[in-house]
Amino acid sequence: MEINGLSNISMMQLTTPKTPTVAETTKSFGDYLSNALDTVNEAQVTSDKLTQQFAAGQVQDVHQVTIAGQKATILLQLTTQVRNKVIESYQEIMRMPL
Repeated sequence: MEINGLSNISMMQLTTPKTPTVAETTKSFGDYLSNALDTVNEAQVTSDKLTQQFAAGQVQDVHQVTIAGQKATILLQLTTQVRNKVIESYQEIMRMPL
């Protein structure tokens, strides 16, 4: 039985992956949060536009209007629940004794 040495392993395989810094993590979280809020806003605007078009008789498919409205409602409820959890977590941290 032949045993080969480790000389065939390149240095690229031995390097550890770069961990992001605190600033990079904070920036990416802020970007994620901003993008999520933009998505909620876009859903609300789209729902409003479709509702106005439906009321004016420009949209014939009531299903499309209802789905857009429900999507906007669900996204807004999710955003509200996330906000409530963040506030609750902050309050819990502030109650911790030093």
